[in-house]
Amino acid sequence: MSFLAWIDFDQADRDRTRRIMDLFDSEDSRDELGLGSVRDSLADLMFPGTSTIQTRLRYMLFVPWTYRMAGAQTGTAGARRDRARGLEIRLIDALVKGGEKQNVIGSEAREKLKRLPSDVYWAGLLTLGIRRFQGSRNACLEATPGEASALWAAGLPQPPDGFLDSAKSTALFTLTSEEAGFLRDRLTQAAPNSLLTLLSREDSAPDCDMIWQHPNRAEWPTRIGTLVDHAERFSRLMLGASLLYNLMLSERAAAMQGTEESSWHDRIETYTARIDEWAEETPVQVFEGWDLPDLWLLSRDTSHDVKSHSRRFIETWRGIVTRTKGRVHEDAEARTLVRNREVFLKRAKSRFRNDGALMRWSGASGTTQMNYRWRPVVSNHIKDLVDAG
Repeated sequence: MSFLAWIDFDQADRDRTRRIMDLFDSEDSRDELGLGSVRDSLADLMFPGTSTIQTRLRYMLFVPWTYRMAGAQTGTAGARRDRARGLEIRLIDALVKGGEKQNVIGSEAREKLKRLPSDVYWAGLLTLGIRRFQGSRNACLEATPGEASALWAAGLPQPPDGFLDSAKSTALFTLTSEEAGFLRDRLTQAAPNSLLTLLSREDSAPDCDMIWQHPNRAEWPTRIGTLVDHAERFSRLMLGASLLYNLMLSERAAAMQGTEESSWHDRIETYTARIDEWAEETPVQVFEGWDLPDLWLLSRDTSHDVKSHSRRFIETWRGIVTRTKGRVHEDAEARTLVRNREVFLKRAKSRFRNDGALMRWSGASGTTQMNYRWRPVVSNHIKDLVDAG
């Protein structure tokens, strides 16, 4: 969605525009404080092969099927690329006409779709060993027919007959038992000790918002329990920093407008209340015995580089939270730390320095807890496997 820029309107116009933006009720989830490397490290360790833009697990089969079909076509590599794109567009139509109403990638864009399912799932297919070829999608379609058999994992199930024929309604998200078995086997081979593999073997898919709320958590192996413990503490700790960031920006925007009647003042009250609630619900004892060096060590097993300045910021913030018992909005050191962190990351585009950047701000950045792809992505994948039996 394009943003609404502030032009030289009067105060009433600005407030009216802000209220219009509020109607969208969409909280910006961008990584304003540079926490993504830790978040993504934990997500990859718990749920390898997943990403935030995945929707349903059967795409892990749809993509190989369409690429295998496209690769079998004679002619140039360019013709096979066109064929692959055409098959992915046909997949959209087959899913929608077959009755799938949610989670269909490209259901609105159709032929104009720029990010195809193959793009969304390509990295995950390699991580789980479903794709054996390590190159790009285009390079995959340059393989000769004799090489094609080595591109995908042995035992890849065959697609249903005419699965792209929407009249037959076979291109749906429901996994067959054979397909679910193949995916479980791939998880076991590629990531035997991951939480995703453990959950893939369970016969139920509990409905919980955060992975640490899972009813079977106490039964998980120590290594998995440690990861989930790190994930919960980090999510709870850094929510406070994000809320303070939003509060400080709202205060600055309200001061710039110079009026007691604006939506920014409402946001100040909202974020102050949310910080109070966060402090009440997050006892500092949760963070006092937390082994952060162990978290930094675990992150080294991933492709995400947790920089030393990020580690220092998180460690310092943990100290401030424990010292203030969560009353961070009343603490000068907490405010200085958050401001300096954002200025360091954004430089000239910092909303604390750049008035235009502040006035283009939606009013909400990272105001929900990190869930590490659990909902809806991983929870959907687990439910798909459970439903398949």
